[in-house]
Amino acid sequence: MKKTVLLAAVLILSACAKAQPDYGATLQPWIGQSQERLQQAWGIPHDVYYITPRQKVWTYLEVSSKALNGENNPYPNEVYYPAIAMPDFGFPSQPQYTVHYCKTLFTITDYVVTDYSFNGDDCVVNAHE
Repeated sequence: MKKTVLLAAVLILSACAKAQPDYGATLQPWIGQSQERLQQAWGIPHDVYYITPRQKVWTYLEVSSKALNGENNPYPNEVYYPAIAMPDFGFPSQPQYTVHYCKTLFTITDYVVTDYSFNGDDCVVNAHE
């Protein structure tokens, strides 16, 4: 009986959970689109690598710095020198940050997107069309 109730609860919860769209699946529709349309939606690429005169790779890089534990830096322009030891007077310490990135690459052949790839720990679906 307990197994049946547990199984039913798991099935109900999994049905209610909203599926996260896959980042790669959102890039797939770009195959066959024009270079111009890609630039209109994504902007100017971070880097361009020429493979052949007719083929190039456009690279888009998104980097974000997020405070751990939801802390925010109230003084974003403050210069922080970690090499200088400061006595602990009980004041809040500098928040710890973690850096996340997503690098998305589009292969363009004869002005048409022919392939894509991506890597990073922050590749999530966003507003690019």
